[in-house]
Amino acid sequence: MPTTLSRSVLTVLIPGLIAICPWLLAIVQYTSATLGFDKYTTLANALVFCAAAVVGSICERIGTSLESRWDKERDGDHQVLEQWYTYLSHTLDKEPVGFRYLSRLVTSLYFELGMFVAGPSFVAGATVLACLRFSEWSVILGIVGLTLVVCSGFFFHGQARDTHLLLCKTRVELNRRLAR
Repeated sequence: MPTTLSRSVLTVLIPGLIAICPWLLAIVQYTSATLGFDKYTTLANALVFCAAAVVGSICERIGTSLESRWDKERDGDHQVLEQWYTYLSHTLDKEPVGFRYLSRLVTSLYFELGMFVAGPSFVAGATVLACLRFSEWSVILGIVGLTLVVCSGFFFHGQARDTHLLLCKTRVELNRRLAR
């Protein structure tokens, strides 16, 4: 699978699917809506795919704005923009292993940034489903769910922030070594 296709699946479609799954399940379980799966299976699957792509793109966009802020914060220590353009301008006969490593880090970063939005959406939807199913426990489930929403947001934020820092440091070091 080409890198750009696998990267798109990992960074857009998977977070999009994760974000919408419990909400789609809630619609199907607790309303008369079938989303077309009863008569128009192909179109219904296309609808879910498109919804995942749109929601995943929104998640990615929110994450990209966060990455942009981190770039500005870290520019003083890591010359992010200058290092990025230096990295992009390398022309080498043989690609260093570090380039593949940076590519993997970028994919991880965008996945984590997408999950920063998708994770809390999933937990919130799962909490709504649990509260609807076990209404006698809805207050406790709501408190636990809200706690998990916040924790999942903090978790993916922290993961992405750490990956971003590693990406900045690695790019600086790789550029420095290639300049020798």
